[in-house]
Amino acid sequence: MKKALIVLMILGIGLGTLVAQSKSDISKEINEMKVELEKNLSDIPGSPKMTMTIRKNFSTDSDAPDAAYFGIFSEDLDFPKAQELGYKGCYGVLITGVVSGSPAWDQRLQENDIILSMDAKEVSNFATFERLRKQYRAGDTVAMELFRMGEVIKMDFTFGSRETKTAEAPGEEPVKQKKKSVGYGGGTWIPMWFDTDMTDINHIVTSMGFSKLNEDGILMQGGGGKGYIGKGFFIGGQVTGYKDNKKIQEPVASGAPASGYHIWMQYKSTMGGVTLDKRFALTKGIITSAGLMLGGGSHTIEILKSNSNYDWTDWDNTVLNSQNTHTVASRSYIVVQPRAELMLRLLPWMGIRAEAGYTYGYAPKEGWRVKGLNKDNFEVLHSPNTEYQGLNVTIGPWFGF
Repeated sequence: MKKALIVLMILGIGLGTLVAQSKSDISKEINEMKVELEKNLSDIPGSPKMTMTIRKNFSTDSDAPDAAYFGIFSEDLDFPKAQELGYKGCYGVLITGVVSGSPAWDQRLQENDIILSMDAKEVSNFATFERLRKQYRAGDTVAMELFRMGEVIKMDFTFGSRETKTAEAPGEEPVKQKKKSVGYGGGTWIPMWFDTDMTDINHIVTSMGFSKLNEDGILMQGGGGKGYIGKGFFIGGQVTGYKDNKKIQEPVASGAPASGYHIWMQYKSTMGGVTLDKRFALTKGIITSAGLMLGGGSHTIEILKSNSNYDWTDWDNTVLNSQNTHTVASRSYIVVQPRAELMLRLLPWMGIRAEAGYTYGYAPKEGWRVKGLNKDNFEVLHSPNTEYQGLNVTIGPWFGF
């Protein structure tokens, strides 16, 4: 039940964010997702052929019949694509496809052209491009600058009027749409809820007189990042950790004087490793991915008992005859963490990221170990084979894309 609620929470955040957008934005995202889903279904053997109207220029339904029409698929230019095309500028709109028979087709605009300006007005991004386009009508001519194959090209472009294609005519080749960008990578702070069993940990903690740690799991925090390596794959790494400290006065029998000793307890859990993910672009602003992390994890319990009375001239007696003690016990694991991710792009360099997965930990050695010096360790007899596994959920910002 708890896992189902977490999954519903992630879905609710995604739907809530979509609802918060304007009506035209929602229509745009739904249309893009429909195109992508129908494209994927068409790749399945035996599935029926599906056709639909593709409108990537995202002119809203309120456009007048004589509104200026290009007939292109376009999107904001990102840094990796600009590098690929040899463009050193920091503005422009990328043409990702041209509609057959459109004004852009007739006037020889091409895929990977970058629109730089219209009538000497800089086209900084897609929003600016749309605002400028709406100032013109079908039949108007505009002086346009393009970047193409290392050169800036100047041309006069004449707008046409929109003609919606409802289906492919017999023998007509469908217009190919360039795949949506899956981004280039980035990094972030990671808050991760780890729903792992704390029963064995709390057995030791409570036996020392401390209150229990959260039995429902722990909130680990850390950081991570990933970079694009091609074909939709990203490689990176992440490290998260959790720590809790407690201190009490040594319990004594009722009516007995205080012993003068205090007991400190520190519990730590650390998890990290190398990540490999495969991203899929549902729309220009919504990306999902599936992948895994391979690395390590650990439980560590540190107990210190001390009366805080240390004397250099009586050091041997303090060590050999007092009740001052210090113990560090741990259990280490090899960790595999399959997970799925949903990212919503808010700005070109920032988005919201939600991720859910399941951590599996394998301990090569039985039981717990107490740490000694020079990497020595000692087996804790009769100690349990504490598991290190459970559902993990992350929701937070993402810097980059």
